[in-house]
Amino acid sequence: MVVKVDFGGAGLHTYCMRLIIATLSVLLCTAGAGAVDYKYAAGGGGGIVTLTGGDFFSFDPEPAFGFSLGHRLSDSWRFDLEYAYFKFTNDTGADSTGSIGDIINNFPLEFKATRLGATVNRHLLAPENAVNLTAGLGGGLLIWKAVDPESNRTFEVLGENSEPADFSATELFVTATAGFSVRPSARVSLEITGRADYLTGAGTDFQDEIASNRDRLLLGAMAKLYVHFGSTEKRSEWRSDAAWTAPPEERAVVRPRADRDGDGDGIPDSHDACLNTPRGAVVSNNGCPVDSDNDGIPDGLDDCPTSEAAAVGHVDIHGCAVDSDFDGVPDYLDQCAFNPVGALVDGNGCPIDSDSDGVPDGLDDCPYTMVGVEVDRYGCIDLAMFSEPMVLNIDYPPGSFEIDPRTKERVKRLAGLLNFVRDIKLEINGYTDDIGTPVANRNLSEKRANRVRDFLVTQGVDADRMKVFGRGETNFVASNRTSEGRAKNRRIEIVFYK
Repeated sequence: MVVKVDFGGAGLHTYCMRLIIATLSVLLCTAGAGAVDYKYAAGGGGGIVTLTGGDFFSFDPEPAFGFSLGHRLSDSWRFDLEYAYFKFTNDTGADSTGSIGDIINNFPLEFKATRLGATVNRHLLAPENAVNLTAGLGGGLLIWKAVDPESNRTFEVLGENSEPADFSATELFVTATAGFSVRPSARVSLEITGRADYLTGAGTDFQDEIASNRDRLLLGAMAKLYVHFGSTEKRSEWRSDAAWTAPPEERAVVRPRADRDGDGDGIPDSHDACLNTPRGAVVSNNGCPVDSDNDGIPDGLDDCPTSEAAAVGHVDIHGCAVDSDFDGVPDYLDQCAFNPVGALVDGNGCPIDSDSDGVPDGLDDCPYTMVGVEVDRYGCIDLAMFSEPMVLNIDYPPGSFEIDPRTKERVKRLAGLLNFVRDIKLEINGYTDDIGTPVANRNLSEKRANRVRDFLVTQGVDADRMKVFGRGETNFVASNRTSEGRAKNRRIEIVFYK
C-alpha cells in the first residue's frame, strides 16, 4: 500500500509543530536539574499516528489523544499504563484494485481504535539531567473495528472457517518506544516519544487472505505533559550544614590531649602503651591487647579464645583452627589435610573406604561393593566392560586345554564381578589356529571353552548362566603364518548378555 506523508493536511501539521516548538522553548528556558523523588506521574497529550504495513487499505496519518499513569521503579526506570483513542479514514480516491469479502479497497471506511498499553521505560542518561533520552518496551491490547462512516455499521468479512464475522477485534500488540524528556522542575516534565506497535494477530479470527493483507504496523509520535506526585523519603542534606546550624551546646567538644583515647580501648593515650589497638580487642591495664591462647588474635576479636598451643600458626583471621578440607579435623591434627570435600574420615582426618574400592565413604554411592571388583568414579560397579566381548589369550601348549596362571587371575576377577551382578549371562567361545584337522581343532576348542566354564563354576558362578561353543579354526584375528599370529588365534572369547 502507499502511505501518505502530508500528516492530515497542512493545518494539523502546522498547529502541532507550533505547539511542540512553543512548549519546548518554555521548558528548556526554565529547565534545571530537579530531584526525581516523586513516585507517581500522570500525563496527557496528543500526537500523530498512522496504520500501515498492509496491501489493501490506504490510511492517512491522523491525530491521537490519550493519557498515561506512571510509577517510578527507580531513578532510571518507570512503569507506564497508557490509554489512547484515534480513528483512520480510508483513501477513497485509490484505484479499485482488490477486495476483502464485500469490502472494496477504496470503500469509505473508518478504522476506530482504542489502545490500552503497558510499557517499561528507562532514562538513558543520568537521572538528575533536566533533558534526558528514553527507551522502552511493552505491549497491550488494541480494540478496533472497521465501520461504515455513514451508518456506523461494522463491516463483515469471512472468519477462519469461512463464516461471516465482524471486521473487528481485541488484538494483542507488542511495542517499542524511543524519545526524550524535558523536566524543568521536580513536579513537571514533557515527554516526546516515537512508538512502533506490531499487531500480532492474537485475538483475531479472519481468513488467511484477510490476515495477510491487512495493516499490522501502528506508528505514532506523541507529546505528553506529566505531573509528578506522591511522597517519598527526603534526601539527606549536605552533612556540614547541620554542624554550622547546631546549637552551641550540641557542637562537639574537643577534649584536651591528655584525655584522648585514639583507639577507643578505654585507656587514655597518655597511659596507653599500645596506641593502635584494634577496635573491640580486650586490653590490659596498659592498653595492650590480651591474647589468652597466643594465636595472634586478641581476645574480644577471637571467636575461639581457647585454641590449643599446637594450633598456633594454623588459625584464620577469627582465631579458629583452619580446616582446609572441611572434614571436621583441623589442619594441625589432620594427617590427610587435602581430602576431597564430603569424604568421611577417621580421627586422624584420613578417608574411610569400607569396601576398599578407592572411593571414600561419603562420596561412594555403592559403599558395600565386593572387594577387588572394578568400580567407576562413584564407587559403583563399572558395567561398561560387559558391552563388548572379553578376549582371553591363554598361553596353551600344543594340544593343551589348561588355563595358564596369568589368565586364571583375570578369570577370578571376572568371577567376583559376575557373582555380584547376577543378571549377566555368558557365551564362552573357543578358537584354535589352523594347525591340525578341522574336526580335531573343533573338539580342542570346545574342551578349552569347557575348561574356562568349569573354572568359573569353581569360583561360584552358576553353570546355568553359561553356554559353551567350540568354534575351531574360524574367525581368525591374525595370520596363521607366524607363531605370534597363531597365538592370537588360540583364544577364548566371552560374550555377555542378559
